[in-house]
Amino acid sequence: MPSPHEETRALLLQIHREVLERPEVGPDDNFFDLGGNSLLAFRVIKLTAERLGARLSAQAVFTAATIGELAQRLTPVDRAPAAPVGVGAPRASMAQEWAVLSAVHDPDAPTLQFHAVYRVRGPLDTGALRAALQAVLDRHPALRTVLRVDGETVRSHLLDATAEPAVEELGWLPEPSRVTEALLLLDHEVRRPFDRTRAPLLRAHLVRLADRDQLLALVLDHVAADGWSLDLLVADLGAAYRAALTGEPAELTESRPYQRWAAEQWERHRTGRLDEVAGYWKGRLGADPSAFAVRLPGYRAGRGLSDPASLRLRVPAAAVSALEGACRELRSTPYCVSMAALKALIARQTGSPRVTVLTTAANRLEPEYQDTVGWYANGVFPTTDVELGLSFRRLVERVRGTALAATAHGDLPAWYVRRRMWPSVPAGFRKDPGVYFMFNELWGRALRFDGAEVEPVPLEETADSPGLHMWLLQDGPAVDLTVLHYRSEYPESYVREFADDFLAAVGALAAAPDLPVGEVLDSLGHRPPVIPSES
Repeated sequence: MPSPHEETRALLLQIHREVLERPEVGPDDNFFDLGGNSLLAFRVIKLTAERLGARLSAQAVFTAATIGELAQRLTPVDRAPAAPVGVGAPRASMAQEWAVLSAVHDPDAPTLQFHAVYRVRGPLDTGALRAALQAVLDRHPALRTVLRVDGETVRSHLLDATAEPAVEELGWLPEPSRVTEALLLLDHEVRRPFDRTRAPLLRAHLVRLADRDQLLALVLDHVAADGWSLDLLVADLGAAYRAALTGEPAELTESRPYQRWAAEQWERHRTGRLDEVAGYWKGRLGADPSAFAVRLPGYRAGRGLSDPASLRLRVPAAAVSALEGACRELRSTPYCVSMAALKALIARQTGSPRVTVLTTAANRLEPEYQDTVGWYANGVFPTTDVELGLSFRRLVERVRGTALAATAHGDLPAWYVRRRMWPSVPAGFRKDPGVYFMFNELWGRALRFDGAEVEPVPLEETADSPGLHMWLLQDGPAVDLTVLHYRSEYPESYVREFADDFLAAVGALAAAPDLPVGEVLDSLGHRPPVIPSES
């Protein structure tokens, strides 16, 4: 008869086989050697809590050498009762409150919302789409929660809402111009701000190009959802659409409500979590808030923010292959490996031995809320000591350590943390220029409509805050780099040069992990570029 430990290990192995879609996974295998990444790690954490009644920390998943070792790091799930929501309209989450008050005090601040656009080739029943959208609104209360200001507090109010997708017919236009016109319409639609006092905080806009060809845009206010939420929404939208066509019940996600999580977040704040988190980050960043900003050699100071621009590049296949190989060899994620290459390049160009790159923590470590639509993601600022004499292998280890620590201290919004660290930092949305970086798979890729082919369509993004915003976005085997910036801060020629240097650095460093970082960059000719003239 198997021992309790053997049973636990067997169940954990089954979870890994399911998540990784590899039936041959054994106890001596490493999660990352088999293709694991941070998103799949969160899936392992959730299923472990559900099926084993045990909790895994992100650090345990990221550092265990084998799955067998991971089985020894399980801890019991905390069964403490959830914080009460309270009587009357509950307080909005910390991020929601910050966003709403920032908009009140700074009406010209950029709009916080995001979108996904799809080309749907094949039949798309408008009635079934409307019913599916309604099912999604009914299922996810965060989309029907409006936010109203009460002094310097923001309250959330749950309302009923009706789904009514806007439909535009462009079949009357000459065929060559239909897609161009449709994208112009949708580009305007996705930037139109929401009224946060009215529900819902989700819009759908359908543009018909022909009888069996259409574009569908889903637009979300960031106070209601984040990128992770988009995956949940499109999975439910597809399931509800299928149910509307067949008349069968829709099997949608089950989770705790976001308002309850917001109450728990404020309770952590009340009991000292903000001081704990701010103390950690101040120990990493120091007493001077200027250390938070990163100004690359091409930065042009004193010109304000104007003329937003974007750059999109396909990452060369050789660099993608080298990155995948390095992830397997170094037992790390594409995010950590590419972040290490970026930090090495920044250190080389600025001469700074400590590099802070802004990034986002998914903040989905609590298994019971992983299927909840809402705004969980928080900005964090992992800081790494970069020595160019180190091997890239060692640098990746350092970056992984700082990324894990950032994840562990990323449960409160960055604005609150920065204000607690540095009270002199101005309130509101405005930020110091820095370098922001993320690597993730394409959110919302899983949308399906029965009988139709669905393909994501990128709309050009534009910058909404200072500095360089860099995303590596994976869609199947392809990886694209998007860089957002303001031309008033960084000229396009400099941004293109820096982006090319970064992609070259990723490929070269990943292919030679045991050589000194500086030596590899020198071989590529990565010298600090000439600073553009202020004229």
